[in-house]
Amino acid sequence: MISKRIGIAPGSDNYARLARYIAAAGQDGEKMLMSWSAGCAEEGYAEGIAEVVDTQALNNRVKTAKTYHLIVSFRPEDEAKLTPEAFREIEERFAAVLGYSEHQRHCAVHKNTGNLHMHIAYNIIHPEKRTWHKEFRDYHARDKLCRELEREYGLGMDRGREQGPERPSLGGKAALAEAHSGQESFESYAKRHTTEILTAMQTAQDWRGFHEALARFGLETKPHGNGLVVKDRHGKHAVKASAVDRSLSMKKLEVRFGPYQPPQGLEKIQEQSRYQAEPLHRSPERGNLFAEYRQSIEARKARLDALKEQEDAVSKQWADKRQEIERMSIAKKNRRNLLSIARKHEAEAIARARLAVQPEREAVRRDIPFTSWNGFLQHKADQGNETALAILRSRRGSVAEEKEAAPKKDWSQHGREQFSSIKADYAAKERAALELEGMSGKAKKRLLAVLRMERLVAEKGLDGFQHTVDSKGAVIFTLSGGGKIRDTGGEVVRCVGL
Repeated sequence: MISKRIGIAPGSDNYARLARYIAAAGQDGEKMLMSWSAGCAEEGYAEGIAEVVDTQALNNRVKTAKTYHLIVSFRPEDEAKLTPEAFREIEERFAAVLGYSEHQRHCAVHKNTGNLHMHIAYNIIHPEKRTWHKEFRDYHARDKLCRELEREYGLGMDRGREQGPERPSLGGKAALAEAHSGQESFESYAKRHTTEILTAMQTAQDWRGFHEALARFGLETKPHGNGLVVKDRHGKHAVKASAVDRSLSMKKLEVRFGPYQPPQGLEKIQEQSRYQAEPLHRSPERGNLFAEYRQSIEARKARLDALKEQEDAVSKQWADKRQEIERMSIAKKNRRNLLSIARKHEAEAIARARLAVQPEREAVRRDIPFTSWNGFLQHKADQGNETALAILRSRRGSVAEEKEAAPKKDWSQHGREQFSSIKADYAAKERAALELEGMSGKAKKRLLAVLRMERLVAEKGLDGFQHTVDSKGAVIFTLSGGGKIRDTGGEVVRCVGL
């Protein structure tokens, strides 16, 4: 059993969307075994979602995410041992150790991957106190509970903190990147050379000697914020120096070498190795397949870059036209209006340019449907390549399993073309609204606000809305689900208590 918290940025926090995804069974390859809600006064899954949204809206002080998304994965052989009652009991145990027993949550059990897994969305805001709950050392609590539940239910034992890691522990993002791509992360590469780095630190007499030792492994240190990062000299990858080893913090290195000095004159240093995102799989036949993978990825990138250049040409053309307008000797108000119309022209032209190259872009994705080493191996294995299948089964080390991402938009060819078409059509409508004569500026702003909402509803596939204008000229939209949005022309905010 493995538990994983999916981080949610405050700007992406949407409990209703997450809860609907958790209960969705109609997506491609999706199979939901059961779903339920807990801690809600209202009966019914959908009614509970509305209650949580209202509860979160009553706390305006919290600036961080108000939702905790947890995934609990089980081994395939454990499926026969788990009953609906067991899933509910397991969820209650997790809620207890995290401090969410009194909080609202929505849960479901999915079977759209090789491993059975349970999604849980917790409302961090207490339903009665309206306070924000911060779980304490949640990873340690969850890991300890997983080992207890494995013993109680007779489930397969997974490696946890009690057994100790097989490889140097990685941060969440690095572990997920390795699980998704099947390639070594930069953080893993840096930690693999920790012994050499620490030896270099002990033998170096100053910053120059330390920089030269790091350069032999294609690494360098640079200040970042109040600390240091270890960076790839030949790319953009970087990791906190203290994450590689605590003795590499800025404070400890400055105690040893004095104030930080940047690296200089490292071009002649002969490298022993450098970071190359090598596959985590090991097999004698891997070389030929990896060469084919690299060649395919380069071809995919080249073809997509060529299509992107066509879109960029349209953007550059309109950027030049906007510069011409900026240089025109006309009144500021007229220049501002011309620029607004030009931007709408530009948005329409870019959207139609993307729509024009969409079939070619989809052809590239059909010809080369993978973007990672793991995806390439799966693609070749599906075609009957036994070597690719064997490599997939020879995974080196203990890598965290790939976790399910948040719900994604429909990016099939039909979905992409529909999205681009909607964007182009509404850009044209907004441009036409700006060019209307005999209409005041305030009226045009209200019309543009309505058009923006119409475009959003069309893109999201919502049921529609109604709108009114208040005494201050703000447009208030009432969505089909009961939510309200206020567009003042300068900002768009969600209304509470209207």
